[in-house]
Amino acid sequence: MVEILKKIFESNPENSTILLNDTCSDCKRKVVIEITPTSGGFGLQGGALYKNTLESYSAKCPDCFKVTPKTVN
Repeated sequence: MVEILKKIFESNPENSTILLNDTCSDCKRKVVIEITPTSGGFGLQGGALYKNTLESYSAKCPDCFKVTPKTVN
C-alpha cells in the first residue's frame, strides 16, 4: 500500500495533502479519504485503504472499518 501512496504523491508533487474520492468496498457509499505524508509513512483520515494488487486498492468508510477492520474476499 505504501508503494501506491508514494506513486500518488510523486504524481502530484505540489500537494502536501491528497483527497481521495472513492466508494466503500463494503457498503458502496461515497468515501473521501484525506492522505498526508508523515515522518513514519502516511496519515489517513476519513477511511481506510487496502491493497488489492501491486497497482490497485480498495477503500472502506469509517463505519464499515469499525465493523470489519479487515478486507473480506
